[in-house]
Amino acid sequence: MKVLCVTDRADRPETELFIRLARRVDHLVVMCNTTGRNYPLLEAAGVQVIPLAVKSRFDREATQRIGEEIRRGDYDIVQAFNSRALPCVLRAARRHRAKLLGYRGVTTGVSYLKPESWHTYLSPRLDGIFCVAEAVRQSLLAVSFLWWRFPAHKAHTVYKGHDRSWYDVPAVSPTEFGVPEGGRTLCCLSRNSAKKGVTTLLDAFDRLPSELNCRLLLVGRIDGNEEVRERIRQCVHPDRVHFTGYRDDAVAIIRGSDVLVSASESGEGLPRVVIEAMCVDTPVVATAAGGTDELVLDGETGLLVAQRDPDALASAIARTLTDAAATAQRVASARQRIDDVFHADQTVENTLNWYRQLLAE
Repeated sequence: MKVLCVTDRADRPETELFIRLARRVDHLVVMCNTTGRNYPLLEAAGVQVIPLAVKSRFDREATQRIGEEIRRGDYDIVQAFNSRALPCVLRAARRHRAKLLGYRGVTTGVSYLKPESWHTYLSPRLDGIFCVAEAVRQSLLAVSFLWWRFPAHKAHTVYKGHDRSWYDVPAVSPTEFGVPEGGRTLCCLSRNSAKKGVTTLLDAFDRLPSELNCRLLLVGRIDGNEEVRERIRQCVHPDRVHFTGYRDDAVAIIRGSDVLVSASESGEGLPRVVIEAMCVDTPVVATAAGGTDELVLDGETGLLVAQRDPDALASAIARTLTDAAATAQRVASARQRIDDVFHADQTVENTLNWYRQLLAE
């Protein structure tokens, strides 16, 4: 089996997928941006890499280079791992025999009424889509317009796998961000977007009993959101909310916190911050956004609540902080779920089985 993977700056799970696939197939090549932080791992593992930076969905140079490599290597499988690379791959290989595959990590954005969808996930030339969660697959199956329906056989769920050893880093103490000793730290990661539910989390934060002495640590570029800052000024305890700004050591901050809260209101696939928390034994409270409920089994691996429900969110946070025994059991179960269901080795097996199935058709 000859496989070509086209991506940009691959994250750790994607990088490890390439490394582990390379050990299992006859020939694997990765076209990627060599400035990515995980590129040295590919290099160290001896994976064959062709430098490529895809600038846009209509990058002519990238399309030409991908096409040249597809013809040179005569690949069986060509998979694009981001939305910029996918239309380039589809154009580059439109007359080639290879099975062309995409990758989908969110539950929103595909529609028969969006022209860009016809160049990507709705292209008749596309043979399959790697869906990182069942919620993502179901969102594709729901895409329709008049007599058009998304072809069910094209969407395939393969969980994006992790390994807990990747996250074995020392904790960053919340005191680094002004949290006093003895405070109970709630950690929330958010870019500068209301879709991450920060205002709902702030509403929930106001409902927590003062005696719990909770502190809210907001990690990421959300510190630049003036709407959020104004809402904090109106909090019951505005002095208990702390910003970190952008950080590249989010896992270490999560490890140092008492609870990871994901209040997302967006179309999540598999929220990485939830996986990271489960890997470093930090209890999780999350909203049922996208594929989150495939990670967080309510009452078993964390506590799950409805989106935009600050009362339920506050109650779940309080339960997590006050019932230590139940919380410890959920943490242990979460750790086991990562090992059993979301491990990187399982991702490789599922991906290979899918490839073989496609080539047998």
